[in-house]
Amino acid sequence: MFGFGSKKLVLSAPVEGKIVDITEVEDPVFAGKMMGDGFAVEPAEGVNTVCAPCDAKVMLVPDTMHAVALEKNGVELLLHVGIDTVSMRGKGFEALVKAGDKVDAGQPLLKFDSNKIAEAGKSSITMLVVTNQDDAVESAEKNLVNSEEVMTLTLK
Repeated sequence: MFGFGSKKLVLSAPVEGKIVDITEVEDPVFAGKMMGDGFAVEPAEGVNTVCAPCDAKVMLVPDTMHAVALEKNGVELLLHVGIDTVSMRGKGFEALVKAGDKVDAGQPLLKFDSNKIAEAGKSSITMLVVTNQDDAVESAEKNLVNSEEVMTLTLK
């Protein structure tokens, strides 16, 4: 394959803040890329909204509202707010979308209360991972400086 006409999917940061390589996240599941490769964002102070990193379809919003699963061109994405925030059982989270919704890049998906997350002793670092990269992605390039184009995927 020479890449002629290959499809690309550009992912932007889902929250404003400092972009971090996924391997630096203080959670062995994410840092070890067990869920897939991607990146994380340490939200800037006062930031409390997770937005779509690209146009996509919402596949899942768990009852705990700490995550959103999206799909675009066969690529499955997981946006996950915080480390071990599932244990908060939805307290401090508000889903703005539901499964089946079509969303545009930059559209708000969920809100979170960083104070409640901190009070629970959790981090609000937000991860974006490609959960089916081996099946759907030919190659991935990361740019941990540009929040508009953090990850560019070349699709199979």
